[in-house]
Amino acid sequence: MNQAVENFRSRDYWIVENAQYAAVSFRLRKCGRIVNEMAGDRDCTLLDVGCGPAALRSVLRPNVAYHGIDIAIHDPAPYLQEIDIANDPIDFSGKRFDFVVAMGLFEYMGQQQDRKFDEIRAIMKNDGKFIMSYINFGHFRRLVWPNYNNVKPIAEMAEHLKKVFHVERYFPVSHHWRQKQPGKRSLQGLQMKVNFNIPIFTPAMAVEYFFVCSAKK
Repeated sequence: MNQAVENFRSRDYWIVENAQYAAVSFRLRKCGRIVNEMAGDRDCTLLDVGCGPAALRSVLRPNVAYHGIDIAIHDPAPYLQEIDIANDPIDFSGKRFDFVVAMGLFEYMGQQQDRKFDEIRAIMKNDGKFIMSYINFGHFRRLVWPNYNNVKPIAEMAEHLKKVFHVERYFPVSHHWRQKQPGKRSLQGLQMKVNFNIPIFTPAMAVEYFFVCSAKK
């Protein structure tokens, strides 16, 4: 199970696909909760790489100034920029950020993955944090969508991240017997607070993982 190729979807594909993600998913709400806890009351900036419809913005506290980049922006706004992330440098007008997040992005970065990690490190502040999600391709009922061009085990992804960042922790976004985010409110409420790995259970049942990283000192 290891695939990393140069096979990137165009803007024409993503302008249609992104429309499916206007609603705030469980993953985005959990990401927002983590960012809000880490930010506390301080004013800080965040860049959402591969932001789609920028749904994450709605779950962040007002003191977290949101910015987003994506290959296909539906509704232009001052805090959004349209960038072909796979082929152009990750950047937002030369700004540096307290937080950089990438939700559901790196499954599509193929052989550009490590270069994109370097670009993200370059736009982080020295004490900044990078938070990304990545599908658990070790799930016991794993599905590998044909559009994924970057498929690798979680442990291998962690090793790639460690070349550029200090990986502070990684843990499941959610658990499910199918490879999908939890739908029932009771399951969502319980799993929102599960930020740790459960031996044996997590490797087989985690839908995807969050990685929380900082810059290497």
